[in-house]
Amino acid sequence: MIKEKVDEENASNDRPNPFAINVGNLLTGSNPERAIGDAIEKLVVQRKDWETNELAAANDGLYRLLQHCLAVNNAMSGTDSTAKALKKGLANYIAEQKYIFNESTPLITKVVKCVFGVDRRRVSAYSSALRVAMAEKISVMELPKFFREHGGIEEVRRSATATKTKTLKDKVRLGRVVLENDVLAKVQSDNLNAHFSNSSLEEGVVLLATKEDDGSFAIRRVVQNSGAVNSALAACASIGQEKEKAQKLQDEMQAIEEERAKARMALKTG
Repeated sequence: MIKEKVDEENASNDRPNPFAINVGNLLTGSNPERAIGDAIEKLVVQRKDWETNELAAANDGLYRLLQHCLAVNNAMSGTDSTAKALKKGLANYIAEQKYIFNESTPLITKVVKCVFGVDRRRVSAYSSALRVAMAEKISVMELPKFFREHGGIEEVRRSATATKTKTLKDKVRLGRVVLENDVLAKVQSDNLNAHFSNSSLEEGVVLLATKEDDGSFAIRRVVQNSGAVNSALAACASIGQEKEKAQKLQDEMQAIEEERAKARMALKTG
C-alpha cells in the first residue's frame, strides 16, 4: 500500500500543471514582445508564493519553477520572428528591472535571474543545473524527474562543476571527434574561396552563420584562427566524452567476454 501511494504521488508530480499552460498561452499570444514580461511577472508571483507557503515541499515547487524557466528559455531560442520579439521583450524587461548582464551571459541565466532576483549564488546554482539538463537534452516535461533522479539541484550542479575542471586542451581533444562525423552539408562559392587564406591553414575553419527566416543558413564570415577553431572544438567536448564512455564500456564488455572464453577453454581442457 505504501509503495502504491508513493508511485501515485510520483506520477502526479510528473503531470503537466495548469500554470505551465497559462505561461505557454502568454508566450504564444498576439503580443510576444509584451508577453515575456507578463510571463516572468507570473513566475515571480508563483516564486513568492512558493517561498512563503511551500517551503516544506520546496524541491517540487522549485523544480516546477525551473521547468517554466526552461520553457521560457526555449521559446526564445529560435530565430523566427516570434522568438526575436520575445528576446526583445526580455531585453525590455531587463532594462526596466535595471539588471546588468555581460554579453556572454547565457540566455537561461538571464531568465533565472529575472525570476529569482539578485541572489548571485542561487542564480548561479539554478542556472548551472539547467544548463546541465539542456546539455543532456532533457525536455521541459522531463525536467522535474531528471532533477529527482539525479539527487537534486546541487548534485546536478556539481556535475557541471566537474565538467568545468577540464582544461581547454582536454576539451579540444574530446571535441576533435566531430571532425570525423558525417558531412552535414557542403558549400562552395568563389566568394568563400576569396575569403580563405592559404597562408593560415589551421585544423579547420569556423564558418560564422545565421539562420534565416526561410530556414536557410547564411554564412557571414570565414574565421581562420586557431583560438576560434579550438573554442568551437571545445564546445563539442561532450560528444567526444560520450564516445569515450561508449568505447570504454565496449572495451570492458570485450574484456569480460575474453575472460569468459578463457574460463570455458580451461574447463574443456581441464
